[in-house]
Parts: sequence; structure tokens; C-alpha cells
Amino acid sequence: MSPWLETSTIGPHLKNMVINYGQEKIKNNHKLTIMLRLKYKLLSFLPVCALAIMPMACTEEQNLAQPDNNQEELEPAVSFTGSMNSPSSRTSGKYGKIDATNLGITFYWTTNDHEHMYINRGTDTSPIWERASKVSFTDKDATTHSANASFRFKGKYENKQYTMLYVGGDQKQSSKSKLYVDFARIQKQTSLDDGELANSGDCGVAKTTCDYYNKKGKGWGYHGDRHTFKLEHKAAYVTFMPYNPRGHMDNTYFVSAQIEAKESLYGKFPFTEKGVDVSKRPLHQNKVTLNLATKGMGNGLPIASNKEDAQKHAGIMVLPPGKYTDVLVKFIIKDHSTGKRFDVKKPYPVLNLETGMNQPIFCRLEVVDFTPSFNYYSMWGAEDPYYTLDAKAPHNWNKNATGIPAPEDERWPHDGDTRWYSEDEDAPAGVLTDDAFTINDASYILAKDCYWDEDYLWAFDGHLQKGALWVPIISKGHATALDGKDWASIPSTKSKTAISDEEHPIVGYYPLPLIGRYVDGALVEVGTAGYYWINRADPSSADSKAYYLKVTKTGVSIHHDGNKEWGCTPFTGDIRP
Repeated sequence: MSPWLETSTIGPHLKNMVINYGQEKIKNNHKLTIMLRLKYKLLSFLPVCALAIMPMACTEEQNLAQPDNNQEELEPAVSFTGSMNSPSSRTSGKYGKIDATNLGITFYWTTNDHEHMYINRGTDTSPIWERASKVSFTDKDATTHSANASFRFKGKYENKQYTMLYVGGDQKQSSKSKLYVDFARIQKQTSLDDGELANSGDCGVAKTTCDYYNKKGKGWGYHGDRHTFKLEHKAAYVTFMPYNPRGHMDNTYFVSAQIEAKESLYGKFPFTEKGVDVSKRPLHQNKVTLNLATKGMGNGLPIASNKEDAQKHAGIMVLPPGKYTDVLVKFIIKDHSTGKRFDVKKPYPVLNLETGMNQPIFCRLEVVDFTPSFNYYSMWGAEDPYYTLDAKAPHNWNKNATGIPAPEDERWPHDGDTRWYSEDEDAPAGVLTDDAFTINDASYILAKDCYWDEDYLWAFDGHLQKGALWVPIISKGHATALDGKDWASIPSTKSKTAISDEEHPIVGYYPLPLIGRYVDGALVEVGTAGYYWINRADPSSADSKAYYLKVTKTGVSIHHDGNKEWGCTPFTGDIRP
């Protein structure tokens, strides 16, 4: 099993839900921190039944149909009560951390659940499925979700036991004699807390119990007008949790997840008291998408910086149970300020999704945050950085995050202050440029191949970028350049074309990001080029120009005629934090 794939088993019974997670069993005492408030139209039930612990459906808040407590019944109706005192009896999902190492999902009834609840008025061999007419919350203060609900069905129910089915998805093909659960191809979770699991295909089975109670005028007995049940979920569930330990991604969100497999993952399946009939699996319906960001409904889920925090929010997908092969899981992340979207793919040869089980999938992102370098831009040889605590750098990035406009108050460096460039041939001791490679040392970056990695993701000042040039590690102490000449006294410009159609080596190489440069107060060319100062002035114009290293998708080059007024970071080698 992949290290990013961990299984949490959810039990179907009573007051304290037992969750098997890895090799440990723990009890859920309602200490979950994140809730998917599944929003449905209520079914009328009273508190007394338990559901398997798995994610359930909800609809968008603006489409919620509130219970109509004044609705007239045209024929007698009987209440079947689902108790919400127990996590195992809830249909909408609350996802969260149970303790430092365990995860769990609990469920609540929601306002459209009656549209998915059926009871068999016939026999096991000749079923007659009656859909609930109403749902009511029995929790006094509940509005959109409740731990207790009562479902009402028209007719008389005098038997001591009935079969109830909770059937998710579109019910247009269901009939009195046969029900179908419809697993959705496109599923939605419209905020940190709200999902649509019923619409996605969540489903469950329950056996009812007729209440024995003292009825006024009739005494103690099984009177047939009060029933309770325990609902056990029959779908399978996948929870997605990306995190990035390499740095913060403040403006980037987890907006979508996809699962693709050789076997069909969505469509209509016959549903009976035995559960989902996967032997009737549809053909060629092999990819399901979970959308976590919808226009007007939020940005998606934040990306945590560690695995523990990733458990605070998760995307939940509902799927038919079964064995899936050639599985490809895709996490899609987006920088909303720029509109840039990127995906991270995780292949799995086999994925077993068992009935009533939640399969967590963690995704450790390796997005390096180069933001520390944001503070290291300076004019060549200047005593202080380009922007300082007194003259703060602007952060109002343009639409595509390729740069930042110059501030209107013109607080960038000007001649006469400590941020202005040096006219010396070598950078003064102790300044930022003094840490850079000398020109003869820097020349050896051209001695080996360099590689363009189009898919390398990196963050910079809270924004996501893509693409970096992998260059060879070089050493210090060279008296001459790689051609045997002294470039400190001979103006030289050389380049090396990047290799882009081969996998780059890791050992002996590192990525240089394309972090642009400052020109007249404006940060420009981020994502297009990276400019890095070299510790040597231009031999032909030492007072105003200097050597610099430039990286682009086409390769790496060294130039002698860089304007010392530019704001660049020093070329010190690998700048990954």
C-alpha cells in the first residue's frame, strides 16, 4: 500500500462509533472538528436509529427545502424514527480528527433526506417501495442538519419489522418494484463544511423495529404507529487530504480531485437490501470528479503545511464499493488570484474500496517555497536590500503573478541612499552581492548540461509558479574560467541550451526558479526569467554594469552588461529553504 493511502474503517453501530484505523481501535466521543453539513429536505422521523459511519449527501444552501410542519396528509402516515444520539445513525457527514493519529466521519440527517428514503410495503420477493413524504428534525434548534429526525410514510405499517433503503442520486429510473442508486460523475462540496453526498450516490440499508409502548386508550403493545431503525451505509468513501511541508501556499487552494480507473466508477446500480449490485456495473464510466470550489461558493479547501493539519479539512467522494485497478488519483490546486491551475497525479495499481469504509488518501506536495529569496533582491553591491522595513516591498501582484507594479510613492532605491549600487569592481564586504559566486567560479555552471523541468511547482510570496531550470552544482576557488581565461578582466557572455525532453538528474543538480528582477521599482518577468548577480563588475563598464546569471526555459547564460540599478538576488547556488 502506498504511504499516502491509509484506511479508516467505520463501524455501523450505536452510541460510540468504533473506528478501525490502521492497527488501532478507538472510540469516537463526538470530538470531530470538521463537519460536512449535508443539506437536504427533511424526512419525518423520530430519534432512535443508527447509521453506518460514512459521508452523506447535501444540497446547496440556497436550494434547501425546509420542513413543512403544516403539510396536510391525504392518507394516514406513520413515523419511522432515526436516532441521532449515535454517530452511527447520521446521514450527513462530519469529517475530522478524532485524535492525533486517527480520522473519522459521522453523519447527520438533513433537509432533503426524505427524497432518498424508501420503505418496503410488500415482501422480500415482491417489494413495493414507498418513498417518504416528509422529514422533521426532532432536535429543537436544528435547521439544516440534525442528530435526530423523523420520517413519515403514507399508509399503515402494522408489522414488527420493515426494510428501509436510503438511495442516493437521481431517482428517475427507480420504481415501486426496483430501486437504483445513481453515483454521480461530477460531485460537489461547496465549502469547508457543506457537501452533497446524497446527490453523489450515498446509500444505506435499515431494518426497522416496531416500538412497544403504552398508548392512551389502548394500553401497552405494538401499535404499529411508532418505529425505529438502524441505517448501515452501503457505499464506499474516499477522503482527499493534500499538504505541503515545504512551505506556505497562502493564495493556493485544493479545488478538485479526480479518480480514474479501469473499472466504471459512476452511473446507475441496482440497489436492494443486500446493498449495491456491482455485478451490474455500467461500462466505460471510468472517471469521477469532486469539485471543491464552485463560483460564488468559496475557493476550495486550504492546503495545510503538515499532515496533522491536513486532517482538519477533507474532500469526500462517494463511490460504488469494489476492487479497482490501474487507478490514477489527481489533486488539482489553483491560485485564485492568477487563475493558474496545476495537478498532482498519484497512480495506484489496485484500490480496494470496501462497503461502509472510508479510504483516506493523503498527498504530500513537494512545492518548494522560495519566498525567503523575496527579501534578498538588491542593486549590485548595495549595502541594503532593494526594499527594507522602512521602505516596504509592495505585494500587489498583477493578474498573472508575473510581477508587481512600482509603488506610486517611488520608494524604490535612489542615488545617495544605502540601497544604491556600488561602483566598485568587486562587491564590498558584507553586502548581499558579496555572497555571490565570482565570475570565474560561476562560469563552470556552463560546463555541464542543464535541464528544463516544465512540471516543477514552486511558491513565491504566496503564489504558485510552474517550471524551473536544473543546473549543476559548482565549487569555488577557480583562478580562471572554464575556457582557461580570466573573465574578471575580459568581458564575456556565454550560454548553454537547456535539455527539455529528458528526465533531469537529481544528484549533483538543483533547481533555479525564474524569480525575475526589479526595474525602476517594479518586479518583472517572474515565471519568465530569473536574474542573479555575480560578484564582479563588467570589465568594460565597471562603474555602472556587472555580471549576472540568467535562467529561462531555453537555458542558462552569463552576461557582463547587467545594469547595476536592477534589483536581483545573488547567485549563491541552491536557494531552496
